[in-house]
Amino acid sequence: MATGSQTARRLFNRQGSDDAPEPITNTTITPSPGTDTEQGSNHRSVLDHFKLPLKGRLSAPKPPLAGSRYLRLAMSVILAGLCVLTIGGSVLVLLLWEQERSSAVLTSQLDRTWDLFDVLRAAERYFALAVIPFAVFWIVLAVINVRRATGVRRDPLIAAGSLLVGIAGIWLIGSQIVAPADDWKGRVLGFALQISFASIPLLALERVSDAADARRRPLRAAYLFSLLYLANLQFLAGLATADRTTESTRWAELGAYLLIGGLLEAFAVLSVNEAARSIEEGSENRFALRERFGESVLAQVAAI
Repeated sequence: MATGSQTARRLFNRQGSDDAPEPITNTTITPSPGTDTEQGSNHRSVLDHFKLPLKGRLSAPKPPLAGSRYLRLAMSVILAGLCVLTIGGSVLVLLLWEQERSSAVLTSQLDRTWDLFDVLRAAERYFALAVIPFAVFWIVLAVINVRRATGVRRDPLIAAGSLLVGIAGIWLIGSQIVAPADDWKGRVLGFALQISFASIPLLALERVSDAADARRRPLRAAYLFSLLYLANLQFLAGLATADRTTESTRWAELGAYLLIGGLLEAFAVLSVNEAARSIEEGSENRFALRERFGESVLAQVAAI
């Protein structure tokens, strides 16, 4: 088969030197059927057909699933109930202290007050256990919505499991190390271990927040206020740690510590609600942007 250069020489010799050669186009060489070139081309097309999507490639946007707001509302209501119970315990103790200052407290009055205090403590335990499944279900649904809206791969089971691991670690260290410690060194060491376990769900949820382009300050504020409440509960006083054998001279101190714990709980509840709402709104905004501007535009913006 003639090549392009051979064809050019033949045309030039045939025309001679009088006429200028006509423009010559390059010929395209088509391989015969059954050659290795065609087989390689077919081989590449098969690979391209079955090739997995590249890491980080955005998938088609999907609207977030409904229900996360209701789970967040239920979680916030239960946490607010914990705050009310703690403040109610502080009011009881302060009223008991005021009664002791004005006139002596009868034994029957003292018993009824501490019985009511025990009821508040039991209710706090039930509220604390009830909020865990709502928080786990919200995390699972929130992570699924982030994946649907952004296309970023985040495992909902890992994020939800991080919360359970953190809670279990904090409770186990508090009961086995902090509570039985005889000196402040053992209690501080136990609290440092609790901080490390509390960081596990924080880091997992921050990855989810980054994927949704949500604000991270509310999440970090919730982490900080939760640790402050935990320190107040273990080192000062709380519904779970207060004892009815507390001397009357310490009732005012106990009431003040409970009031501080209630305020810390209130700030933690507001921060948790704001952090959850920020992730939900981030998912909705990312879905709206991807649906409006398309995948290629957002990928170019993300690459800048």
